[in-house]
Amino acid sequence: MADKKRTKISPSKNPTNKSITDDLTLEDVLELGGSKEDYELVKDLNDDGEEIDGLKHDYDADPISKDTIKELINELGFENIWKDNESETSGKDVAKKKKVKLAVMEGYDEDNVQTINLVKEKKKSKNKYKVQDNEVSSTTVPEDESTETADLTRLVYQPRKNLLIKLSDKWYNKQFQGDPTSFEEADKSLVLNLTEYASNALINEASIYKAERDKKSNAAWMRTVMTSGTLSDKMAALTLQIQDGPVHNLFNLDRLLEMVNKKGKRECLQALETLRDLFISDLLPDDRKLKEFEQHPLRELQSITSGNKDTRDRRLIMWYFEGQLKQRYSQFVESLEKISHDTVAISKKKAINAMFELLVQKPEQEKILLANVINKLGDPDFKVASNAAHLLTRLVDHHPNMKAVVVLEVERLLYRPNISTKAQYYGICFLNQLVLSSAEKDLAARLIGIYFSFFKVFVKRGDVDSKMLSALLSGVNRAYPYAKVDKAKILEHTDTLYKVVHIVNFNTSVQALMLLYQVTSSDDSMTDRYYMALYRKLLDPGLKKSNKHTMFLNLLFKSLKKDVSEKRNKAFIKRLLQICPCQGPSFICASLVLLSEVIRVKPGLLSFKHTSEDLDDEEHFVDIHDSDSDSDSDSDNKDVHKATNVRPVTQSWVHRKQTGNKLADMSYDPLHRNPLYSQADMEVVLELSNLSQHYHPSVALFAHTILKNEVINYGGDPLLDFTLIRFLDRFVYRNPKKKSYAEAKGTGVLHLEKKTYCPKGIKRLPVNSEEYIAKGEENIPVDEKFFYRYFSKKAEKGEKRKIVDDESDGSVSDTDFDDYLNTVEPQMVGDQDMKFDFAGFVSFITKKS
Repeated sequence: MADKKRTKISPSKNPTNKSITDDLTLEDVLELGGSKEDYELVKDLNDDGEEIDGLKHDYDADPISKDTIKELINELGFENIWKDNESETSGKDVAKKKKVKLAVMEGYDEDNVQTINLVKEKKKSKNKYKVQDNEVSSTTVPEDESTETADLTRLVYQPRKNLLIKLSDKWYNKQFQGDPTSFEEADKSLVLNLTEYASNALINEASIYKAERDKKSNAAWMRTVMTSGTLSDKMAALTLQIQDGPVHNLFNLDRLLEMVNKKGKRECLQALETLRDLFISDLLPDDRKLKEFEQHPLRELQSITSGNKDTRDRRLIMWYFEGQLKQRYSQFVESLEKISHDTVAISKKKAINAMFELLVQKPEQEKILLANVINKLGDPDFKVASNAAHLLTRLVDHHPNMKAVVVLEVERLLYRPNISTKAQYYGICFLNQLVLSSAEKDLAARLIGIYFSFFKVFVKRGDVDSKMLSALLSGVNRAYPYAKVDKAKILEHTDTLYKVVHIVNFNTSVQALMLLYQVTSSDDSMTDRYYMALYRKLLDPGLKKSNKHTMFLNLLFKSLKKDVSEKRNKAFIKRLLQICPCQGPSFICASLVLLSEVIRVKPGLLSFKHTSEDLDDEEHFVDIHDSDSDSDSDSDNKDVHKATNVRPVTQSWVHRKQTGNKLADMSYDPLHRNPLYSQADMEVVLELSNLSQHYHPSVALFAHTILKNEVINYGGDPLLDFTLIRFLDRFVYRNPKKKSYAEAKGTGVLHLEKKTYCPKGIKRLPVNSEEYIAKGEENIPVDEKFFYRYFSKKAEKGEKRKIVDDESDGSVSDTDFDDYLNTVEPQMVGDQDMKFDFAGFVSFITKKS
């Protein structure tokens, strides 16, 4: 290269210009891959700012591509030089072969190689520009795959002196986009060699990072905190160090994992919470799972990195770190499972909550975490078990696509041998809380299969009056509208369901009736039996104390609306009005609203032909018929029966042959088991007149509205608005705290409407507020008029008192004060003294003149 023609450059005339040798040294040239001759070639050149003829600095031009560099290398004949050097060094040891990877030019000696290893890295000049694509070195020589693999198996790590990994963002955001997704698996020897190489590289990288960190100003303070600080300070210091450089602080992560496994509860739980937050916020990627080291394209490493050492080492370090992080996360999950079996309830609860948050936020180890959470449904502590069911409900709310997976895992738990009944109950409670859609027909059918398999078992045991049966029936009711199942499989349990209706408590029987309503909706042959069971359930004593009033009235409304028999509708309405006086105001108001809606859909169900005579304030008396007139009355009843247009009933559970002449009796039978034959259509609805005199003003108002043939327009929920607790809330001049959807997030859709009460309209205003009083009495609900009148009068008195106080200046005259004293002490006349004796009375002694 020294014999090549050089371009002559005139010396600089400017004395201020300095020689290149002031900045360029032999070490710099050797570090860049040059030789001593190259240094002798350029050491006497001066940078005078003049351009060389034929050379132009085009800084805006595109960078030189990889193909262009390869063509230049082929033209220069470096490949032949490389082959010649290979033949010359064939007898040398393997270590020297690994070092000879660069294209050796003429005059390059081995002393230069040793000098390069001892040269300190200098700061690169600002005028060095990248001319490589995809990190291709100008001295890289393409090799076939077998040669690349052989080189990788003989790879030995040489320690570095500077950091190779410098993260300014999350470590997983530094992805290698060009890596292949499908590749051949590396053999065992290659994996072992690269694992050892990457391990040494990561250890060296961590030591360099620690040395640089110790030079910082806060290093001494951090060491003091780590050695003599409190437990919270130690946790905070470890968290800061891991967040600053997770790749270089695996040993700090190991310290936290050791704290989790310690016996001290306080230290264990604090470390648990710290690791949970670290894994969620800094360590685990959001959109993928971690990979083991051997799951990366190790065989293609040379082709991916194009032989560049820095790029190769950077990839190996990041791949090895990812595998190590996956192992440590697995250790943390195992520790969480161990803590979840602790004897202390608070420890178990925190472990389950941590597993739930990791499961919701990150996809890593989701199968193991899900199995651990579901397994806690069988925890001996019922609070822990119910909390696990609640967390599973929140999980499917956050990730609806996981419903099928979660249901499959819960099903495995339910059919596990030797599982407790309580664990099965909590599992069924979770399943019946799932919110399904029309697109999930297969899932709904699977749920119904689970419910009826347990239904058979519990009925066979005779354990029908239990919470488990109610949960099963509730689940069937919620899944049946979305399921695509054979109705015959459900109809075979019809007789059992009717037995359940008459045996179990009111709440469970309502669930059974709801299922029967859905099953028999399209089968007219079974409607009579269903309506008889529903008609009988109206007289159940458990109705008053039940918390299923909304469900029962909804079922009653749908049944009456669908029924085609007018006589049966009238019987239901009459019985409903008859039981109202025994219920609370909220149930009565809800029943009257229901009745108003039914009458709006089916006018003419109420008979008011004789109500004008019965609504008087005067009493009415009816003569008792003699026995002689019985024959006349019977003939009259027969005439009435003939004149009445009664539609024939095709099917019924009434045995006509055993009734005899009872069908000819046209009087109302309130205890008849079949509403079709109770003759309720022959009676006048007198119960409404009694309800119009009810003590509760809203009940009386609704009854008067129906008596006027008007529709009740009420936008609230009478079952909530007219309860005692709502009245007390208004009585103390406040409304309950509002609970928004954001605050109730995670509680489940089914729980949200149940637990949240939102008053509407004027009920949102406090009764003692000026805005409430300004509404006017005509806009106030009847049940709150006494509030309005009381506070209106109180406000008027307050205004009058304020006017009187404003007119007076607050001072008291002497005359007023004397008059006041005379009223208090009328016996005091002139100058008198009072003398108190021990007898307790007062005597007045006039002074001597």
